[in-house]
Amino acid sequence: MDSVQFNTLSPNEKQLFSQFRRKINAEAARAQIKKLEYNLAEVTAGVGVLKSACADASALSLGGLCVLPCFVKQCAVYLGPERKCRLVACVGYPHGGDTTDIKVKAAKRAIKDGADEVEVTVPVAHVRGGNFAYVKKELKKLRAATKKHALRVDLECPLLTKNEIAKVCQIAVDCGVNSVKTSSGAYHGGSESEMLASVQSAVKDKCVIKAEGISSIVEMSGAIDMGASVIGSKNAAEVARTILAASETEDI
Repeated sequence: MDSVQFNTLSPNEKQLFSQFRRKINAEAARAQIKKLEYNLAEVTAGVGVLKSACADASALSLGGLCVLPCFVKQCAVYLGPERKCRLVACVGYPHGGDTTDIKVKAAKRAIKDGADEVEVTVPVAHVRGGNFAYVKKELKKLRAATKKHALRVDLECPLLTKNEIAKVCQIAVDCGVNSVKTSSGAYHGGSESEMLASVQSAVKDKCVIKAEGISSIVEMSGAIDMGASVIGSKNAAEVARTILAASETEDI
């Protein structure tokens, strides 16, 4: 509605329209915020930081909270029995160097401790070495171990080539992986946008794409436009608050 049309409304109609507009804006904002996941998988994220992050995640109804396996149990307590966001255990972070058996045990333990989903970093060294049979065997075992819980794969894209990314994505699809995660930064030989396009082409809508490393609402919008439906960020709470603030601004 333009300003001329708005000015022809009665005071009561203007109030009702403004209330409706705010409701639509708020619903759209909540939908966008649900795509955000708080990345707290850094070793410097201590208990105090995690407790505060869990409070923010619940208050803002973020889509997820991603933590190291050793913090899953504690965060499950902080989020409470009726949690408003997914609790995701990041197994094998950051380079997937643990053996498959260790990753499987870590995934099972994380689920026992309260994780809703498990995000496992691919064995980067094996991918770079061309040992895709190892990668496929590992993902099959992890898929079996996580059972009904969603299994995600962290691709660590900046460390891989376009062909390696495409190959791992195809293996992930074949193994029933639910989501693949990209990382901010270009891969070997290409830009970040080309990397996202390559991932989207490889998974062919059979896996959800998560874009990691987003720091602003502008970057989030760009990643969504390029095919990501889940957004990982260390600044998730700040981005969410920016979205809420924008939703309260009427553009008439």
